[in-house]
Amino acid sequence: MEELHQENERLKKKLAEYEGMIKELSAPMIPSIVPNTILVPLTGTFSVERFTHIQDKIVGSVVDVDADTVIIDLTGINYLDIDTIGYGELSANIKNLTEALKLMGVETIFVGFSAKLVQKLVLSNSGFQGFKSYSTFRSGLKSLLKQKGMEIKEINK
Repeated sequence: MEELHQENERLKKKLAEYEGMIKELSAPMIPSIVPNTILVPLTGTFSVERFTHIQDKIVGSVVDVDADTVIIDLTGINYLDIDTIGYGELSANIKNLTEALKLMGVETIFVGFSAKLVQKLVLSNSGFQGFKSYSTFRSGLKSLLKQKGMEIKEINK
């Protein structure tokens, strides 16, 4: 019986370790080629707890790397992934995140809205407006580069 209890405890520790790894990987913070900019690609299903974790991680990363811009990429999210949190709750969480970052002097850009996700957001009357957004990462990056007076040039060999 004692062996069974020890095995159970060992498995609980292993499970907690794996859950921590998943949580850490759920919102990677990627330094961008654009100075003082981080990219946050999001995938999977949203919950209030997960969004709170993402928000905390973004705010902490902004301070750590002295970022003035955060690009949040929703390309990996579809409307089914949001059904668990609800569009109103998602909108409120995103508004809170953008307001917190704005208070820190950080601009937030959203990219990668799929056509289905946009349709669901509009039909849900979730108040999801007033956010700087682009349909693709490329268009968001081009706009940011222009805003910062930068451009990417091909180097001829």
